[in-house]
Amino acid sequence: MLLTAPMTAAGAQDQLTAVTAGVLAAPEAVLADDGRQHLAYELTLSNRAPDEVTVRSIQVLAGKRVVGGLSGKGLAAMMSPFGAAELGNKLQAGQGGYVLMDVSFPAGAKLPRRLIHRVAISEQKPSPANATTYLAAPTTVVRTPAVVVAPPLRGPDWVVANGCCDTFTAHRGTVLPVNGANHVAERFAIDFVQVGINGHIFSGARDMLSSYLYFGEPIYSATKGKVVGVVDGIPETPAGGFPPNPTAQTAGGNHVVVAMGNGRYAFYAHLQPGSVRVRVGQRVKSGQVLGLLGNSGNSDAPHLHFHVMDSPSPLASNGVPFRFTDFTVEGTMTNVGPFSETGAAAAIVPKPRGPRARMLPLNDQVIAFGG
Repeated sequence: MLLTAPMTAAGAQDQLTAVTAGVLAAPEAVLADDGRQHLAYELTLSNRAPDEVTVRSIQVLAGKRVVGGLSGKGLAAMMSPFGAAELGNKLQAGQGGYVLMDVSFPAGAKLPRRLIHRVAISEQKPSPANATTYLAAPTTVVRTPAVVVAPPLRGPDWVVANGCCDTFTAHRGTVLPVNGANHVAERFAIDFVQVGINGHIFSGARDMLSSYLYFGEPIYSATKGKVVGVVDGIPETPAGGFPPNPTAQTAGGNHVVVAMGNGRYAFYAHLQPGSVRVRVGQRVKSGQVLGLLGNSGNSDAPHLHFHVMDSPSPLASNGVPFRFTDFTVEGTMTNVGPFSETGAAAAIVPKPRGPRARMLPLNDQVIAFGG
């Protein structure tokens, strides 16, 4: 019997593909400080070939129009093979991984309803049966505006550490296997630390929490809502190193989860032990003090970890975008690593600058919250 290749609904012939791809969660747009609408999301990849495969490029298409993508070193810097010690664009036989994508559009542009990806690969041992360039991973685009929340802190010189959107940070790059599924709760999370009056993150011994002048700052509820999660009593972690063997229960340290409504939850982590001022079931107002900034849980220096998610679980959830009602950009820090890890003086370039409203600040910016 003569077999003919089956046709897809679009009329194209089916293809065998060594690497499969999918979108972990449909991207949700957020207007960021650069005046662009960002779609930050992840592609998951799986190498079904018996040998190594190199992912050469990934183009993002809206209809027939290329609206973004990654290739070469840029792709390698945003791709993490599962189980590998380093980032890179190679997948061993049977290995999976993920790629962080960031596609942006001007503030006033109409967002596409759907995206699809053109994947280009090369096999270590090419098979003539396999396609090397093909379309994969279609996804809808969530065009509902991101939630607007009030600042969870007050005062100047707060650094947006591990923020969104186009850098492989400790938040954006954290795809966690929780309860048998991959989750990216921290996709839009921010670690807030503060530049001291001396231009450093600490003044005194690095391992002393009291050396961090913002240690103990009040943490304010960014929304009204109902408290659905509280952990208190986890001891502080000495600054300068992470605690050994953190678990899903201790990673966030002392924390508060507030149900904001419409399936959104605000998460405030690493609070001081004994400082939490609310209880589960309590109704809170925007601006109400929840606790004090600390260093409990999986943390190596005092900071507030803040993010918004689609379930009350800080880990088994999907991180969703948010915007602050208002803030002022003071500049961009160019040495966040040395500043936070060795106590180097902050190097801040004075751009961008100025007041912002209903936007998300971007990674490494230094901002001020009023109030």
